[in-house]
Amino acid sequence: GAEAQLIGGHAGNNMFTYKYSHDSGLNLTVGYLQSAGGVSAKSYTDFGVTYTGMEGLTIGYGQGDVEQTTGTKSDESTLFAKYAIGGATVGIQRSEQDNESSSDVESTGIGISYAVNDDLTISYGSHTLEKVGSDDQESVAIGASYTIGSLGVGVSMHSVDNVNNTSSDDREGYQMTLSFAF
Repeated sequence: GAEAQLIGGHAGNNMFTYKYSHDSGLNLTVGYLQSAGGVSAKSYTDFGVTYTGMEGLTIGYGQGDVEQTTGTKSDESTLFAKYAIGGATVGIQRSEQDNESSSDVESTGIGISYAVNDDLTISYGSHTLEKVGSDDQESVAIGASYTIGSLGVGVSMHSVDNVNNTSSDDREGYQMTLSFAF
C-alpha cells in the first residue's frame, strides 16, 4: 500500500516517444499517448530533460498532464539531482502532483550509497509523501551488499510510517538476497 500514491506519469500501448541526445550531455524525451476507448479518456503528453555534461553529476526535470478518466486531471512534475564522487553517490528528488478533483500530493526522497571497497556497499534512503489533509507517509531504508567471488549477499531493512497517509498503518520489512554468477 505504500506505493498507492505514485507520481509517475502514464504509459500505454501505441505511445509515441521522441528522444534526442546532444554531445554536451543534454537529453530530451517527449511522449504522447492518444486517447483510446477503454484505456484512457484523454490524450496524454509529457516531457523530460536531463543533463549529464559534468563528471559525476546528473540533473533532470520532467512534467506531464495526466487524465486517465474524464474529470481526474492532474499535472505532475519532478526535479532531481544525483552526484557521484569516489565511492559515494548522493541523490535527491522532489515531485508534485497537482490534482483538479482531489488532494494535491508532494514527494521528497533522498538517498546515499557508499562503496566501502570493491566488495562492500552500504546505502540509506528516506522518502516523505505529503497529501493535503492527511498524515505524511514517511519511509526509511538501510541496506548493505557484499560480494565474495561469484556469490553476492544483500540485506536491507525498511520502515514505513502512515502507509497511504493513514496514521494507524505502520509497517516494517526485511530482505535478504543471495545471487550466484556463473
